Amino acid sequence: MHLPPIRMLVADASEAAQTFFKDVTERSRMRIDITPARTGPECLALLAEGRFSLAFIDVNMPEMSGMEALGRARALGNKTFTVLMSGKVTDERLDLARQLRAYEYLAKPFTAADVTSVLKAYQQVMVPIATLIVDDSRTIRRVIRQVLEDAVFKLSIEEANDGESALKRFKDGGYDIVFLDYAMPGLNGLETMDAILAREPKAKVIMISAMPDTSIKSQALAHGAIAFLPKPFFFADVSRAVHGALGLKMPSLTANWSPDRDLKRHIEVCPADASEDDAVDGVDPKDRKDRAVAWT
Repeated sequence: MHLPPIRMLVADASEAAQTFFKDVTERSRMRIDITPARTGPECLALLAEGRFSLAFIDVNMPEMSGMEALGRARALGNKTFTVLMSGKVTDERLDLARQLRAYEYLAKPFTAADVTSVLKAYQQVMVPIATLIVDDSRTIRRVIRQVLEDAVFKLSIEEANDGESALKRFKDGGYDIVFLDYAMPGLNGLETMDAILAREPKAKVIMISAMPDTSIKSQALAHGAIAFLPKPFFFADVSRAVHGALGLKMPSLTANWSPDRDLKRHIEVCPADASEDDAVDGVDPKDRKDRAVAWT
């Protein structure tokens, strides 16, 4: 069965950039239909149509910045998988890109390999991913679920409150990714992981733990975990683990996020226990919303 072609918008005033994207997509194995936009208003009008699944948008567009065009489109409910790009990259622009739910921010000049990496990620986003969260704390499960539901991937999420329940769920069907707590009543995380991988060797297990013992990480990785997340952890940590599980390159827009640098977003995703300038970017600081996933 042939999948329909990807409808991709390339918003950039540069003819060289338009030619570059045309050449990259023509060499791709994916079927891609490109529509160009050369001004900000044209970009906004095309996004508002809602027919594009993927967009590369230059920040510095004539008449209206790419940031403003995307911001207005998002306000209309647009959810296009978007990559922003420009020659000048600042912390302020990166923060705005995150708030506008851009997947990546590419600094010009970039290569065909950078575009191909985005195309690969987009292709994976279209595939449902069966995900299981295993933790005896309902609060922890709820917070992890909240983070995963805000991710770009189509994660079909289920929960289990202990190892035995997790194994019963595996009898009914497999899971692609498992977030597994180390310290649980009954079977602990290592025992549960051993049993899961014996039944489903291709499952990607991400071990989580609030215990300060550093040997737990080495044990978890030795038993087959693909990543280890010490509590408390942040959205970027979860995103990095999921990208690794799927064999994808981590987008720099998420990888370079630092809660220590941005105090407004210094909010833990998971608790340690169960208890150019604003005018160019086109977004007024008063209108910005903190999109960090809060723990309350």
